[in-house]
Amino acid sequence: MKILNTFEKGFQTTNQRLKMVVYLWLINFIYSVLIVTPVYFLIKKDLSGSLMADQIIKGTGLLWLGDIIYKYQDLFPALVGWFLVPGIFFMLLYVFLYGGIIGRIAAQDEKMKMTSFLADCSKYFFTFLRVFLISLVAYLVVFGGIHSIISALFNLWKKSASTEWPLILSSILEFLILVLLFSIVRMFFDYVRVSLVVEKSKKTIRATLLNVTFIGKRFFKAWFLYLLVGLITVFFGVIYLAVYQLLPKIGILLIVGFIWQQTYVLSRMWTKTLFYSTEYHFFNLHKE
Repeated sequence: MKILNTFEKGFQTTNQRLKMVVYLWLINFIYSVLIVTPVYFLIKKDLSGSLMADQIIKGTGLLWLGDIIYKYQDLFPALVGWFLVPGIFFMLLYVFLYGGIIGRIAAQDEKMKMTSFLADCSKYFFTFLRVFLISLVAYLVVFGGIHSIISALFNLWKKSASTEWPLILSSILEFLILVLLFSIVRMFFDYVRVSLVVEKSKKTIRATLLNVTFIGKRFFKAWFLYLLVGLITVFFGVIYLAVYQLLPKIGILLIVGFIWQQTYVLSRMWTKTLFYSTEYHFFNLHKE
């Protein structure tokens, strides 16, 4: 019952911070435009009216990707760099934004302002950057080590399979385990960030070690709450894909698909805020 009460509080806090959700969407939109616009003009200039362009717009297959790599093989290293560098900056952008999200959630009695949001982003950036670097080590251990062991065990099952069904089932189970492992690591470092904001601390290693005890004592409660919000995220994703496949992708009607995409991005910003809101209330309820 306490879990549902915590979820309800997180839900209420998220809806009280809808202005922040719009801020997140706007920042995400501006960043995406800066990255996508050059690629858009490249495609429009060289591929306009072609079958390849039609496949890209409709999303009917990935063969066009190979065609583009062949067509721009001399420019391909530059294009990889064009997406790799912005990808790194995108991760750093969210390290920056996490400070504003948690900071404004923690300041529930204050009015939501862009200046206050950006101030929290700046305040916690370097602290959260250290958390991000520590999390990279954790991801490396989990997905480079633990997942390799799990894959080896599933490979033994696959080798002894006499039909294709064990192969399909083992692949699905392996993927689910991978997703669950990812959710655990991500949840763990979410709580590290929340604890740093609540405790007004910059000691990231200490917060990480203390969080081992905090999560360890109430792991299943915290994980259930996390997965509950995760199911909402999956639900929004399924609805988005189902509707998007039905939308027209011709001419000016493409704007309908664009609006639907941005609606989905807005829902993602909402669920991202909901994750931290529920974690913030859960931490406050159980902190010692």
